[in-house]
Amino acid sequence: MAIISFWNDDKKASGQTLSLTAIATQMCIEHNMKVLMVDANFNDDTLARCFWNVNPNKSLIHVLNRGKIDIGSGAEGAVSAVASNKASPEVISSFTKIVFKNRLDVLPGLKTKEFNEYNNSLNYYVDLLEAANKYYDMVFVDLPKTLDNDTVEKIVEKSALIVYTMKPNLKQIDNFIKFKNESPLYKKRNIIPILSISDSNSRYNVKNTTRYIGEKKTISTVPYNTLFMESACEAQVPNMFLQLRLSKAAQDRNIQFLNDISNCGKSIIYKLQELQYKV
Repeated sequence: MAIISFWNDDKKASGQTLSLTAIATQMCIEHNMKVLMVDANFNDDTLARCFWNVNPNKSLIHVLNRGKIDIGSGAEGAVSAVASNKASPEVISSFTKIVFKNRLDVLPGLKTKEFNEYNNSLNYYVDLLEAANKYYDMVFVDLPKTLDNDTVEKIVEKSALIVYTMKPNLKQIDNFIKFKNESPLYKKRNIIPILSISDSNSRYNVKNTTRYIGEKKTISTVPYNTLFMESACEAQVPNMFLQLRLSKAAQDRNIQFLNDISNCGKSIIYKLQELQYKV
C-alpha cells in the first residue's frame, strides 16, 4: 500500500494529469490492483473528463444553488467525514466514483470555485489520503504544481513515491535537473522522472533526455498518442485501455503506447520494492 504523488515544481503544463490517468488505469488492469486516483487540483476537471461526461452547466447550477456545494458526495463528502473524525477507509471509499469495480475508483476534485474554500478543504487531504491508503493497494494523487501550500508539501513528504513529469521541453528538463541538484526532497531518492507527451522524433526524445539529465537507466515515458488524447476528451479512457488490451488489429503506434505505459507502471513497482514497500 503506497501513496504515489504526481507532481513537479514547474507552473507550466507538463502532462501530469494525463500521465497519472494513463499509468494508474493500466496498472489496475494489468496488475490486478485496487487503485484510487485523487484529484487535488483547484478548478480543473481534466481527470474527471477522462472517465465521465462532466456537466457543462455545473457553474450555472453552482449559481442557482447560491454557491452551496453538495457535501453528501465526492471530495466534499470525504472532507466532511475527515473533519468529523469519521474518516475510516471504508467511509472514504464510499465517496469515490467507481470506474472498474474492485479495481479502480476516482475521487474527483473539489467543486468549489472559491480558492480560499478550496485551500481550507485541502487541509484535510493528508488524513484523507492516510485513511484511503489502508483500503487501496495504491493511491495516486494529482497534486498542484507548487510547494507554496503547506498541505501539498505535507502530502509530498508523506508520499512513498513522487513521479516528476516533464514535457520534451528544454526549460522543463532543465528545471528537473535544478530540482535534482538543489532540492532536499531528492535526497530521499523516492523520485521517478517521467517524460510525458514525448515524441521519438524529437531532439528531446527519451534516450537523449535520459542522457542529458544524467540518469543511468532509461527513464519512463508517456508518449503522445492521438487515440489517448481523444479518449481523454471524450470520457473514453477506460474503454480505450480495455480495447487495446484485447485488440489484435490495433495499429503499431497504439500497441507501443500501451507498452510504454505498462513500463511506467513496472518502474513504479520496482522503485517501491527498492524502497522496501510491499507491492
